[in-house]
Amino acid sequence: MRPLPERLRPGPARTLWLCAAGAVAGLLLAGLGLFTAHGTRIAGVLPEDVALVNQVPILMADYVDQLRARFGVGLAAATPAQRRQVLDEMIREELYVQRGVELGLPADTLEVRQALVGAVEAQEAADATLSAPDEAALRADYAAHAADYADEGVIALDEYRLPASQAPRARAAAQALRAAHGAPQVAAALGLAATGRMADGAEFYFAARAHLGASLFAEAARLPAGAVSDPLPLPDGLHILAVHANTPPRPAPFALVRDRVLADATARQTRALIGAADRFLRARADIAIRPGYE
Repeated sequence: MRPLPERLRPGPARTLWLCAAGAVAGLLLAGLGLFTAHGTRIAGVLPEDVALVNQVPILMADYVDQLRARFGVGLAAATPAQRRQVLDEMIREELYVQRGVELGLPADTLEVRQALVGAVEAQEAADATLSAPDEAALRADYAAHAADYADEGVIALDEYRLPASQAPRARAAAQALRAAHGAPQVAAALGLAATGRMADGAEFYFAARAHLGASLFAEAARLPAGAVSDPLPLPDGLHILAVHANTPPRPAPFALVRDRVLADATARQTRALIGAADRFLRARADIAIRPGYE
């Protein structure tokens, strides 16, 4: 065998260069295998999962079961909003389970996931209770939500309806009724018949709102006893309201509802703390969602 020409014989520098190139190629292949292997973040969500929460999978089968339990629909029939809501609830549950483990709650509680979620929420509620507002803050809270501690108002009225084509007659009828402080006998003399939606006499505000609808009730609630509204145009005609009695809701004295004010303030604080905990856990979590389920 003839010896290689001098220019083709490997020298020390050529040997080192070949070794370095081989090492780099090996590292690239190893890195490619590492970052495309199952279970790594870059590989995405596996077909049997709908999401990963800190590398813990949420199984597609569990997700479909939750859709059926929550809305009574399968995956194909679920709306995008229903899909997002169920997935959001499952991600939240998994975050709270993982948080419970971080806090050192008993591991066997994981057998009942909702119990562990409840335990984390209970800690937030306990924090809210410990930071209960002082008396001045309670009174300020009462003032800000006084309507929540009011009794139910009572109103009595007659409602008359005329066709939209009879606007001049409706205006004249409203003026005549106003001059008579809404007397029903004047309405009868004018040929007006009450709709009967308020025929039960004095009604609580919530019942009157249900009978009249939001827009007519809003007009009636602002009128004092003996007042008559202008003709109010609605799709079904012109409505005239003759109010006979109106007792608006009155807030109960602070001393009588103090315990309720405290309970409501604590509940709002609890919801705020739980909301903050949700945002904190999501912000620090590594969450990967299967495309199409975001």
